[in-house]
Amino acid sequence: MAWTSGVPHDREDEPQAPCLPRGLPSRVSARAVQARAILLALAVVALGYALQVNQGAYHRQAIPLLLATLGLVLASQALPTRGALRESDQDPVLLVIGIGVAVQLGVLATARPGISFPSQPADLVPYYFALAVAGVIVGSALSAAPWLGKAGMPLLLLVHFAIGAWLLGHGSKPHIDVYAWHEEAFRLLTDGSNPYSGTMPNIYPHARWYGPNMVENGRVLVGFPYPPLSLLLAGMGRLAGDYRYATLSAITLSGMFMAYARPGRLATAAAALFLFTPRAYFVVDQGWTEPFLVLLVSFMAFCACRAPKLVPVALGLLLAIKQYMVFAAPLALLLIPRPWSLRKLAAMFLPAAGVVLVLALPFFTWDPRGFARSIVLFQATQPFRIDSLSVLAWLARRTKGLTFQGWITFAAALPILAHACWRGARTISGFTAGLAATILCFFAFSKQAFCNYYFFIIGAACCAVAVTGVLKEESAGQKGAERPRPFPTG
Repeated sequence: MAWTSGVPHDREDEPQAPCLPRGLPSRVSARAVQARAILLALAVVALGYALQVNQGAYHRQAIPLLLATLGLVLASQALPTRGALRESDQDPVLLVIGIGVAVQLGVLATARPGISFPSQPADLVPYYFALAVAGVIVGSALSAAPWLGKAGMPLLLLVHFAIGAWLLGHGSKPHIDVYAWHEEAFRLLTDGSNPYSGTMPNIYPHARWYGPNMVENGRVLVGFPYPPLSLLLAGMGRLAGDYRYATLSAITLSGMFMAYARPGRLATAAAALFLFTPRAYFVVDQGWTEPFLVLLVSFMAFCACRAPKLVPVALGLLLAIKQYMVFAAPLALLLIPRPWSLRKLAAMFLPAAGVVLVLALPFFTWDPRGFARSIVLFQATQPFRIDSLSVLAWLARRTKGLTFQGWITFAAALPILAHACWRGARTISGFTAGLAATILCFFAFSKQAFCNYYFFIIGAACCAVAVTGVLKEESAGQKGAERPRPFPTG
């Protein structure tokens, strides 16, 4: 098996989807890839604004935007998967993304960046100035002749991180259980106790956010509910005084991996679209851990393009970071060249499984029952939240007596997952796009769906656009001179 441009393929006489046929891609295939990238970019903008309406919670004005996002993402999945994007065909995609980034920067400049951050305009002058600088950098990066050159993307990443660091330095601690529970887990670890064996503080004056009989004497009867890798990554930020520095760093690094996985204007544009989605700094403010998911899926994309031998390890890290990342396992079949064999399957999944076991076993063996109760059972007992930004919450408000049925969530997600595995592009772009579509349907019909969950979908969709295959067209004098180098599809 050989590796070309970071995507595996077998012998040239075997028809492999990740590689182009002889010559340039057909106009039909190029247009399909172009349309797919545009649909995903529009979905990112629509979903980002849906989260902006009411901080990612239910609002009647956000539901049409959520439905539009579903339509756009599913339409992108229905398009033909073979082919690559011609360099001359990326201009419409860049135009759509450029407008989207401009809209997002405008929203960021006219809304409070986070609940715990400064709220008065006079206190946010440095924030506004940095957003303006970011706008100039993005404008340069998307132009035909970027005047900042290769320095544009590093400057954009620096500005993004500087904004978040300034906001954290001038903000306060958020009043949310995820932040309090991280602090409790760090305290338990410092004392030599197992964070999955104890209980967590109940910071709310009621118990309706948790399952029945889950609160007693001001404590929630569950240990730390996030997998060990998430806790370890958050702990790196805790060394700087606030674990939210780790989530901020994860977002900035995700943009870097997107931009440099397959460098070019399209990758830069997709990274900018992600970095400045309207509620990005709000996600940091609340201390949610989904930025770690985006970091690992973008790292996996980077490895697929730059260091393919690390893809199984990156897959293992992704599977270990969050419970619902189990959907990434079957989608990894898109990255294994056909015809499949036990050797190829083992090369992908055995290292991935090893990474998961290495990260989970120390805490599992410490207290198997507490680990299972915190990581698995607690999620199963969580109540239906009518304040969720979901189709089910919308229907529940309009249908008397409607109760949540768990099978609905999987009935919505599994067909999309199956379609992505069967018909999806056998590339890293197909993997990330399929993951975004599956998780979107999973949470749009779930019992709980808020800003943090949808933030991951935004990141995965931007990553899919960033690693779309863009093929340079040969000049007229060079056509037919030599066979074009195989290039991964979009």
